[in-house]
Amino acid sequence: MRVRLGGHPFTVRMSPGLKDHGSCEITHTKTGKVRRVIRLASWNGPRAMLGTAVHEAIHASRPDMTEAEVRALEADVARLLWSLGYRRPKSDCI
Repeated sequence: MRVRLGGHPFTVRMSPGLKDHGSCEITHTKTGKVRRVIRLASWNGPRAMLGTAVHEAIHASRPDMTEAEVRALEADVARLLWSLGYRRPKSDCI
């Protein structure tokens, strides 16, 4: 899946072998291309998946934020979305 975050295109991938809940990777290839990938652990449950997706989207949009700031914002946004009923069953993820 491709999304635009912080004005840049990102690829979002489910990764079953990921040790962490997720990651936001920005790498430069030898040809000068920039590769932007958000990886989400496929073993996350629905609530953890929502929080992780929000967390990594914040990193992608605002790379200047500290991890503590990202975690605080993630908690607020994920809690709001969850209480509004946003859900994605684990079996339906990307």
